[in-house]
Amino acid sequence: MKISIDTDYCLRALQELAYQDREAPYSIVKIATKRKIPNKYLEKLFRRMRIGGIVKSVKGRTGGYMLTRDPDKITTKDIIKAVDGRTNIHSCTDRKTEKLCEFIDECSFQDFWTDFNTHINNFLESYTLADFLEKEK
Repeated sequence: MKISIDTDYCLRALQELAYQDREAPYSIVKIATKRKIPNKYLEKLFRRMRIGGIVKSVKGRTGGYMLTRDPDKITTKDIIKAVDGRTNIHSCTDRKTEKLCEFIDECSFQDFWTDFNTHINNFLESYTLADFLEKEK
């Protein structure tokens, strides 16, 4: 599994957002500037995170973004899934459904890939945005 630059940017941007007042929206321009992320690029990423339920947007002159939940309720799995669309390394089930693997019915690797994905997903669920706030202090 390779973590995309999109996910890296989003983790850093969400960390910045989590440090702010949770009752008021925070400007994406300020986040982009503080975290040295191209503004237009971050806007596209925040759209994905909004669709994924990680952030909500507030329109208007004093608008911006807010977290939809407390940082301890937002896992790295939630973030990666919102940004990159998936967290599984390999999916035999998808391959079977899409008829991409002719060996799926007698494959001896299915259990391995299932266990591997389970371990990765459990690890990603074990870290929340709050964990990254504590580490930077």
